[in-house]
Amino acid sequence: MKQFESNQNVLAGKDAKRIIKMYNKVAKTLVAFEYLWYQAWVQSIDQAKAGLQATLIIRHPDDGKLYVNFDQEILQLIREAKCLDRMGIDIPDGARIVLFQEDKFKNYHNELHWALSEYDKVVANVIPVTAMVLRPHFRDMEYKLRPGMITLTWTSMNIDAYKAHIHAGLRKLDELVENINDIIENRIEKNLKIVSKTLLVDLPDAESFTVEDFVRMQEKHIARQSTLLQGKNLEIEFAVRDLVKTIQNYKLDGHVENIAEDEVNKLKKHYNHFMYQALLHCAKNSMNALKKRIGSRPVVRDDKAANSKKSTTTETVLPFFEVDIQLAAPKVELNPSLDEIQECINRSAQAILRCFKTVRDWSVETEGPRNRTFFDRITKDIEIVRVALLLTGCIQGIRNTVQDYLNSFAQYDWLWHDDKDSSYISFMKTIPSLDDFDYKLRSFGEIDNEITNINDIQNIGALSLRTVAIKAQLKSECNRWKVKFSDNLHTQAKTKLEALTEFIRMTNGKVMREVSDLDSLSIIMKLLVDVRDRESSMEMEINPIMDMYRMLESYLPSGNRMII
Repeated sequence: MKQFESNQNVLAGKDAKRIIKMYNKVAKTLVAFEYLWYQAWVQSIDQAKAGLQATLIIRHPDDGKLYVNFDQEILQLIREAKCLDRMGIDIPDGARIVLFQEDKFKNYHNELHWALSEYDKVVANVIPVTAMVLRPHFRDMEYKLRPGMITLTWTSMNIDAYKAHIHAGLRKLDELVENINDIIENRIEKNLKIVSKTLLVDLPDAESFTVEDFVRMQEKHIARQSTLLQGKNLEIEFAVRDLVKTIQNYKLDGHVENIAEDEVNKLKKHYNHFMYQALLHCAKNSMNALKKRIGSRPVVRDDKAANSKKSTTTETVLPFFEVDIQLAAPKVELNPSLDEIQECINRSAQAILRCFKTVRDWSVETEGPRNRTFFDRITKDIEIVRVALLLTGCIQGIRNTVQDYLNSFAQYDWLWHDDKDSSYISFMKTIPSLDDFDYKLRSFGEIDNEITNINDIQNIGALSLRTVAIKAQLKSECNRWKVKFSDNLHTQAKTKLEALTEFIRMTNGKVMREVSDLDSLSIIMKLLVDVRDRESSMEMEINPIMDMYRMLESYLPSGNRMII
């Protein structure tokens, strides 16, 4: 209205009276509405303040969680009182009292909300397996929270003491849960993973072993790993004991029941079962690795990066066992035999399982003998039995292939089966010529070359068959046949050479005799005639002898050439 008075031109118009009348009517209506709203607000103060008589905490009927029981109408009352106070409107004492306590109510609300959030966080951090044994501890915490759900309201005088009480309880409970989780994660589960991933056998891909070396190496490795398993088993057992002790040493309120012994035993049995599963996994992995390595085929793999200029990485997988092939007349055999190799594998499998006899079973000390081990439980597992049965027959798959390879030496069995003297006599009955001797000795040489060309190593499955011994034996037998058939040829050449040498010596002696008369001259002349007659056939006598010695030198072994 003051604005209208300051501007007389507005009031000078012909519609001024109507405008002023309309303005006064609206102003009257607004003042009436403001008065009625203020009276209604004053009357609602007591209703809003009734929310301060509610308990501090309430449990939701649907999800069972705890929430701060603070009425939002109180915050609305505080905001409205602030606004009216700024406008200069008189505020009733009831609203002013609430306004003065704004900071306190907000502080209570925030701290209680934080406490309940921390409580939910602690509950969420609990590992499920420990939930049952920690149930009394959470009952104890809820017992500390109980006054806020039953007796304490927002106007109570001891809310600060209540907050300090639940904060201390939360810190204690959170510390307990953290200690429990630390024991489980770092002392139990970490060691269980180590046990589960432990291999009880040492199976390098780039090496082959004799049976004795393999057994010796596995026994040493299994002994070392067995010590590791024993140590980890003790660490887990002590960790479970410390876990139970930590839970039981937590001081509970006298109104809360202690932890049931059955729940403690269930917790021990739970981790004992996990220990059994880890050992079972260790045994399965070890036996499967042994079976896989024995059944592997020898390969050489080159891993090359397509665009890489670096040196290539070569991975070699060699046969597992080195086995000699030897001649044990009247047959060719393996040394060691397939049965001995299978026995070696069986001993290794038994050593894997036997190491669990040293790992003590600590499930519940009141059950069974005190010195019981995990051996009986592991050996009764159906998977272990199945893998053990597969290992006991793992060599059977290559038995026929190995036998076929051994049978390939049957083409040389006449070298040691046939009687050399009988064969030689039969050959001599044919009145052999020099060409016949050459053919026979050449055939022995070809057989010797065939034997030399046999591979020194033949890989079949997990076996590396070494033929060095059998090749040496066959070549030795072949040399004996050569020597036998060359004896007569050598005798003939020697006899003819000696006869020719004797003729030359005697002729030379006669020619060198002094001529003293006609008779001696006649003898010399006659001798020269005989020499001249013999001269034409002399070359025909020497050439066969030279051929014989060249043949002997060509076919006889180096050791026998010295005799010639």
